[in-house]
Amino acid sequence: MINDIRVAFAFLTRIRVNHGENLSIARSARWFPLVGWVIGGVTGIVFILLHQLVPALPAAAIAILISALITGGFHHDGLADTFDGLVGGWTPADRLRILKDSRHGTYGVLAIVFQVGIQISLLSTLEPTHGALALVTAHTLGRLTPIYFMLAPAAPLHEGMGATYVREVKRRDIFLSTVLTIALLVGLISIHLLFLSIIVSLAGLIFLNYVKNRIGGVVGDVLGASEQIAETVILFYFVFISTHSLGSSWLIF
Repeated sequence: MINDIRVAFAFLTRIRVNHGENLSIARSARWFPLVGWVIGGVTGIVFILLHQLVPALPAAAIAILISALITGGFHHDGLADTFDGLVGGWTPADRLRILKDSRHGTYGVLAIVFQVGIQISLLSTLEPTHGALALVTAHTLGRLTPIYFMLAPAAPLHEGMGATYVREVKRRDIFLSTVLTIALLVGLISIHLLFLSIIVSLAGLIFLNYVKNRIGGVVGDVLGASEQIAETVILFYFVFISTHSLGSSWLIF
């Protein structure tokens, strides 16, 4: 188990983690939400501390920057590649060819710019503690989303990380990662974990259906894109409840 946790951190972050040679994609995927919980906790603390020193906007920008530095922009890269391929190609084969190209085009750059900009603007509207909770929730639940995407078939004639995950990750692994996510978050956001799960699931299904229509299945970059989309949806939710004064009745400190 310890080695699987180390593999999960080594895979999803730029943190140097020593792990054994016995690698299992399925077993390490179970611990992805824990990695997100740690990243969210670190960036949440940064946001709270900075909020005492500088205005909300730069505090939010630096917190989002810290999370990108920890992950090396891993999921951002998937987001950019996905939108380069899905939007830029004219046929499924053409879209898959673009997805295999590691270089970012116009659609990919725009996807990253708008993603980061929207996340900073959303986070900057939240009170420090609420913002920290939003970051923890977004990073934890966000990393559960691509694990569910692994239930979908891989894109036809495509070999890569996405296809490998689809073959190796089983329903048991997804169940265990879901239980872990609940254990990590239910004490923080209570019943709203249920509401968020429904909303994120609906957003994920819409995105997955779009992906299937464009390329016929999941590739590795789509997994990263799904995580980033989930993060933004979760931040939107926190801003909505805060704007309508629904937060004080359910946030647990």
